[in-house]
Amino acid sequence: MIQQLKMTRGVLAVIFCLAVLLGVCISIFASEPTERLLAIRTFGLGFCSFGIALPLGILIAWVCMGRGWISTFVLLGTVASLFIPMFIHVSAWDAAFGKLGWLTSVQGQILVPLIPGWWAASWIHGIAASSQVAIIFLVGLSFGGRVFEEQALLDTSSLRVFWSVTIVRLWPLGVLAFLWVVVGCSREIAVTDLYQIGTLAEQIYLGYSLSGNSAGGAGFDGGIGGVGYGLTLGLMAVLVALSTVLFFAVTKTEYEAGGFQAVRTERSGPAKNLAGIGLMVITFLIPIGNVVLRACFYVRPVNGVPTQGYSVVQCFSAIRRACFDYQDEFIWSSIIAFASASMILFLATWISAMGRRFGWAQVLFALTLAATFALPGPLLGTAIASVTSSVDGQWLVWLFNYTVFAPVLANFIFCWPLGALVVWFVFREIPEDALESARVEGAGGITRYLSLGLKANWLPLVGCWMITFACCFGELSASQIVRPAGMDTVPRKMLGDLHAGVNELTAGITIVTVLVIVGISAAGWWVVNLSHKLSERKYS
Repeated sequence: MIQQLKMTRGVLAVIFCLAVLLGVCISIFASEPTERLLAIRTFGLGFCSFGIALPLGILIAWVCMGRGWISTFVLLGTVASLFIPMFIHVSAWDAAFGKLGWLTSVQGQILVPLIPGWWAASWIHGIAASSQVAIIFLVGLSFGGRVFEEQALLDTSSLRVFWSVTIVRLWPLGVLAFLWVVVGCSREIAVTDLYQIGTLAEQIYLGYSLSGNSAGGAGFDGGIGGVGYGLTLGLMAVLVALSTVLFFAVTKTEYEAGGFQAVRTERSGPAKNLAGIGLMVITFLIPIGNVVLRACFYVRPVNGVPTQGYSVVQCFSAIRRACFDYQDEFIWSSIIAFASASMILFLATWISAMGRRFGWAQVLFALTLAATFALPGPLLGTAIASVTSSVDGQWLVWLFNYTVFAPVLANFIFCWPLGALVVWFVFREIPEDALESARVEGAGGITRYLSLGLKANWLPLVGCWMITFACCFGELSASQIVRPAGMDTVPRKMLGDLHAGVNELTAGITIVTVLVIVGISAAGWWVVNLSHKLSERKYS
């Protein structure tokens, strides 16, 4: 049985991934010293973050597999944290150990972060990635593999089953999680820009910024901004393409065969409940408490002496001020997110509908996922800025420099993987019998797309659009480079404010942004689940 398990398509795909990854590592050490150091920093940050995210992610997945209110809360919190942008994680933790953090103040430090930049960046990236790792393991565990453990437990001890069966079955998911975390650390700049960690994305962004915000000055042919361009494209494309292949190799056959099933079958025991409480404290309550505590902070003169204190009234005052001070930024972020989410939904539904019949559409879908998820945000933004600076024509200049077209395009490409995956799996649930009946009745491709695709699935697509909107609202890395003059967004302004530390106003806007993103994404998730239950009743 174990030998048969080892020869699954997922394991073979992982072996291929490791072989190519080894070749990439050899090519890195054979490259120029500057690019080598850049790659080592990127992989080092990813590896440290993975060391934090893997145990937390596995523990979260284990708790979420149980039944009970604690497991339910951990699962809901894990799903919600998938849509929390990185700059929110930065604000939540920097409010504790940053320049103006409450822990820093308790230690008597003034404008001196309590934790060094490298370890602070690793911790924030690790905490943010733990929910993603947990979802990867939850999805992997949901494809009917539990039967191997159940059969092996009849013949040997649970410890031997864990080492001989469970590890063999789950280590491909561990490789996928590692690739996911490394790529995530390579394409975001919110953490690395604040703590000055020279990763691939940060170096490209610095090259663009130091060139005077000129895309041509950043350059694709060398200089500060040019360092690592070829390495970025080659390395990230290989890693994400292989992880995409691994994902489809592990899930495609079982999903199409109807093998996907919920794993929450056993009621949570005391150990699982205790672990769940600890996880809620570490991943949810402490970050939220840091921001709320910082929003409640005030300094008032008492008998001529500045006195520190905390007040709930001050927290509401900070939230009110944040809403007024960030009013224009909320409007621009909403407009960009609305247009980007609509574009993603339209294109993803079309590709998903085509993928039900044509194999090339599935290949195209996988390639677009790999390409867009591989690109670091600053590289994508710099490429778009380079095009906009070289266009001729009055209409094109107006389009790129005076409208939201450029940030919407950057937002659309950067957020494509998440939105497209959600729509893809929703469309895969359309029964094949319904499609065959429509074909027999003579319905064409466009008719089937409109009737069975959009009209019959308008409710889950609304939920998908809301989830995608929440993701696009918090996008930072790509769109901030291509913003026209006079147009600012919430993520961009928050990143600028975070460099001075998390004060009361920054904490207030963090609370507001979390409520907006979590509220919209949770509502979208509820709509998708509701439509799924209604669909099960309809076709049962």
